Amino acid sequence: MNPTNSRTAALCAALLSIPLLATPLMAQWSPIQPPNQPSGRSDALMAYDLANNRMLMFGGNWSNDFFALENGAWTSVTPNTLPSPRRWAAMSVDPLVGEIVLYGGDGGNRYALDETWIWNGTDWSQAATLQSPGGLGRHGMAFDTTRQVTVLFGGRNDSWFPLTQSDATWEFSSGNWTQVFPSTRPPSRIAPAMSHHPVTGAVIMFGGQDLQGLGLDDTWTFDGTDWTRINTTGPRPTPRMNARMVPVLNRNLCLLFGGEDPVTNQILNDTWEHDGTNWVQVQTFDRLLPARHSMAIAHDIVRDRIVAFGGKTSNSALRNDTWEYGAHWLKFGSACVGSAGRPTFDGGTVPSFGQTCDATLSNLPPASALAFVVVGFSKTQWQFGTLPAFLDPFGMPGCRAQTSGETMTAISASSGTAQFTWNVPNSSIWFGQQFHLQGLVLDPGVNAAGATTSNGLTLLIGI
Repeated sequence: MNPTNSRTAALCAALLSIPLLATPLMAQWSPIQPPNQPSGRSDALMAYDLANNRMLMFGGNWSNDFFALENGAWTSVTPNTLPSPRRWAAMSVDPLVGEIVLYGGDGGNRYALDETWIWNGTDWSQAATLQSPGGLGRHGMAFDTTRQVTVLFGGRNDSWFPLTQSDATWEFSSGNWTQVFPSTRPPSRIAPAMSHHPVTGAVIMFGGQDLQGLGLDDTWTFDGTDWTRINTTGPRPTPRMNARMVPVLNRNLCLLFGGEDPVTNQILNDTWEHDGTNWVQVQTFDRLLPARHSMAIAHDIVRDRIVAFGGKTSNSALRNDTWEYGAHWLKFGSACVGSAGRPTFDGGTVPSFGQTCDATLSNLPPASALAFVVVGFSKTQWQFGTLPAFLDPFGMPGCRAQTSGETMTAISASSGTAQFTWNVPNSSIWFGQQFHLQGLVLDPGVNAAGATTSNGLTLLIGI
């Protein structure tokens, strides 16, 4: 980390312009560690609240807990009114308005709840509908952005024996439910994955469990008039129930993750994308671990992130971890104290193909006109041994090296902050490549070396 080595941005740019096929590829799914994570749960429901720029999560484990993931931290949300505790409900959201519709669920008694709840950005209210699906649990539901209606399919109203399943299609709009009667409809099922498809403009549904207890691997679309089965041949996800599917509006596709084979009880952790015509499995890279089903998942439109929380694993353990899918920054390690506090390195615009990503180095001495960004391929090993490593021998007591430091680039600073930017190559060969960055701050007189270090920051390239 000697600032006399490789100070120019040109060297950094030259190094980063080479496809680094020898470095380990990292999955697009990566865990994040927001403070105050909710307790472990399955069957929670998640939706993006655009009006308030936050992720909302309701329920799980027969509860009516209500949380928000906002500004990088989980917090409890306490509106004046909440739906009663339940499990196996379904939720849809108008991504542009932010109105959320919640219907049904198992409240712990024999029959599913026949309740429709609306979240308006501030509070929940129960809708007094003239018609309704009659109480359902484990149904599929999605908001059709093209027609501005919520579409519901399948589910069951009796949580005990004899089991029943629905093959009815319902739509909710203008405060009321209406049953529609398409000439073609899918077989009855429970626990399918449903989403609006931004390419076809229709609702897409995959899988579920049939009345005989078998997993389904069929794909259907509904355009408001009729259901159509697609992808009857070619690659597609294996039979499963309790998978999750969300639209990715910025990329014009749907993403499906996880689920459970009801016959073998295998928990799946594969990721698939549907481009409007075909299913494509996201190959090669590591997966969200451990495998799980019945997790909460939604698309953060502003940050263009898929966010997932919790779920149930093969040993029926409940998870309380938060994951994101896509290119991202991930902070790690700690900074040491300088004259202006601890230098902090925060990711900004994510490193997506063909885009300019950036990160901000703050808490620099106000008079600083220059700072450095150390770039490495590893955050566990460097030329002197393992990382992180104390820099006391280099005249920087209490500071730690967080990256292997193959190169370094200078960035201009002003008023205590400095901006790092990089033009990400527009090539899929970079998918999953990662680099580990750390700020090196000139701070004369603070120690023998006259420098301090920031936290580490991993740059993961992707979509």
